[in-house]
Amino acid sequence: MIEKAILRRLKEFRQLGEKGEVVFDFRPFLDLSLKANIKTELAFCISTANSSAAAGLKFQKLLESEVGIEEALKIAGVRFHNRKSEYIREAFENFELVEKALELESEKARKILLKIKGLGMKEASHFLRNVGREDVAIVDRHILRWLGKQGFEIPDNITPKRYLEVEKLLRDISEEKKETLAKMDLRIWAEMTGKVLK
Repeated sequence: MIEKAILRRLKEFRQLGEKGEVVFDFRPFLDLSLKANIKTELAFCISTANSSAAAGLKFQKLLESEVGIEEALKIAGVRFHNRKSEYIREAFENFELVEKALELESEKARKILLKIKGLGMKEASHFLRNVGREDVAIVDRHILRWLGKQGFEIPDNITPKRYLEVEKLLRDISEEKKETLAKMDLRIWAEMTGKVLK
C-alpha cells in the first residue's frame, strides 16, 4: 500500500509540474483530496514551515473556497498565520520569480526561490519536489531523525551550507538504493510517520 501511494504521489507531482494543476488524493492516510495549482502549492509549502503537514493540507483545501489567505491559515491551525499570510501574499505578488525559477534546473531554481520571503532551503526544495523535481531533498526533522537512526551525525543547526551537505548525503544514499531523492524522501517520511502525504 505504501509503495503504491508513493508512486501515485510522484505521478501527481509530475502532473502538477507539467500541467500546472492536479487533484491530490491522500486516502487512506487522510480523508482528503484537494485541487492544487502552482500558486496554491507554493502557499502550502510556505504554510508548513514550523507547522504540520496536516494543517498545511487543511489550509490548501480551504484555498479552494472563498476564504481569504489569513483566515484559511488560522482556521487550519497553521502556526504563525499572520506572518505566513504576508509571505504568501508577497510570493503571489512576485510570482514571476517563481515562473522564472521553474524554467531552470533545480539548483538554480532553488537559488531564485530563496529570494521569496518565507522560503528557506527546506521550503524551496519542498516546492520544487512537489512540482515534479526529483533531484532535491527536503531536510526536515523526520529525515534528520531517520539519518540519526542510521548512525549518521546530525548537525544541531541547519545552515544553507549544512543543508547542502545533508542533501549530498541523502543523494548518495538514494543512488545506492537506485531511487530518486523524491521517492526516497516519501519512503522515509512514510517510515517515520506511517503516512504518505507530501
